[in-house]
Amino acid sequence: MTEIFDSKEMRKFEKSQFLKKNSYFFMQKAGSQIFKFIKNNYKKNKKIIVLCGPGNNGGDGFIAAKLLIDHGYVVKVYVFFDKKNYKENALRALKKYKGSLKKINLFKLEKNTLILDALFGTGLKRNIKGKLKKIFQLINKSRNQIVSIDIPSGISSDNGKVLGCAIKADHTIAFHRKKVGHILGKGKEFSGKLKVVDIGFSQKKMKTRIIENSPDLWTKYFPWKKLFDHKYSRGRVLIYGSEKEYTGATILSAQAALRTGTGSVKIICSKNTLQIYSIKFPSVLKSEVNNIYELEKFINKEKITSLLIGPGAGSNKKIKEITKLLLKKIKYVVLDADALTCFKDDLDSLYALLDKNKIITPHIGEFHKIFPKINKKDSNINKVLKASALTKSNILLKGPSTIIVSFDKKIVINNHSSSELAVIGSGDVLSGIIVSLIGKKKMNPFLAGCTAAWLHGDVAKNFGKGLIAEDIVKGMPAALKRLKYGKDIK
Repeated sequence: MTEIFDSKEMRKFEKSQFLKKNSYFFMQKAGSQIFKFIKNNYKKNKKIIVLCGPGNNGGDGFIAAKLLIDHGYVVKVYVFFDKKNYKENALRALKKYKGSLKKINLFKLEKNTLILDALFGTGLKRNIKGKLKKIFQLINKSRNQIVSIDIPSGISSDNGKVLGCAIKADHTIAFHRKKVGHILGKGKEFSGKLKVVDIGFSQKKMKTRIIENSPDLWTKYFPWKKLFDHKYSRGRVLIYGSEKEYTGATILSAQAALRTGTGSVKIICSKNTLQIYSIKFPSVLKSEVNNIYELEKFINKEKITSLLIGPGAGSNKKIKEITKLLLKKIKYVVLDADALTCFKDDLDSLYALLDKNKIITPHIGEFHKIFPKINKKDSNINKVLKASALTKSNILLKGPSTIIVSFDKKIVINNHSSSELAVIGSGDVLSGIIVSLIGKKKMNPFLAGCTAAWLHGDVAKNFGKGLIAEDIVKGMPAALKRLKYGKDIK
């Protein structure tokens, strides 16, 4: 499991390391790693501009600049302040550099020049503005290659937001661990290709708020099929069927659930949709249920491992009452889409019916409909933590970097993904994967959410361009093989 640090955690960790070795030792290591990256990726005839800020990030830049010059590179260094404004390790590194300096307000862009961004690191809190903002915009519009040290200047390391303006890097060399800002918000895009390097800090695991999603977190709990399993020992999943116009959503969820490994999926459908499901998906089980009274009678006699409701169900009073009944009667429930937004005028009922065995899977628009009092300007991590505290349940907030939070405040960010997942039906497939994995003798909803997000992303990463929702379903067998055997099977 890989920890992801926010700025506060990183500062605390660094202080603990500085008690063991002088902090300048680590600055030298950082500068050396930056030099090594440039040496391995760019030819010696490549001209380099180094932008050095007033803090430790600038110190790293001075050390890298000195090493580059010593090895024959043509380097120009721009500084943020006069030399007298540099202090402590940054000043020590500047003195060791010994080369000429130019003031950043006199910055001149040169073609075919590598720009090394060593201005501001993970501690930046204020907005970039004025002359510096214009320089950032000029750099971003150019075709010059940009390498940022630790995090692109202007990106918040706590949430990935752009602080007024930010440098958009082609590569970011991060120290010790990824930061939250590398994989959330605009930070994911602005970081470019991210490389995490060792600068001599202890590799002993540290207790952090946030973990990056990976099979190390949940693979030992994955419910693989066993030799003597049969279809009903593999789980009995119920999916509440969509309205007539949206039956495709239900079918995608049902197909995904079966592909992921559950033995039985039954769609609860009405007389208006039964024939559609019979024609479109003959192998799935169906039960005709036309009103809430028939539904209660049905679920009282049915053996149920887990249930999914929401995709294409319709956001209306009828669905709200049906969802209330299902939440009361069934232990393991996945709530998505319409099954969430139908509560927008009755939020207290939704919050009261959720618990540790339930998982909700909104995208950001749906999230704010059911949590209207949570500030839209807050970070997505804090939003989901607040929502989990209100509901005492598990939440998967869908997005470019999906956030999964448990009922007891564990936080996982899924960065194993692809922008190709931004396609209609993708969320229905994700819900189907989750409902297949949860239940007694299976996975808890939090780990199921983490697993599903990873598998969903793995299919997309290996498929490439042109992905549609049906391709995610078809790609599940290969993703499961990669998970189990570690082979590059497509």
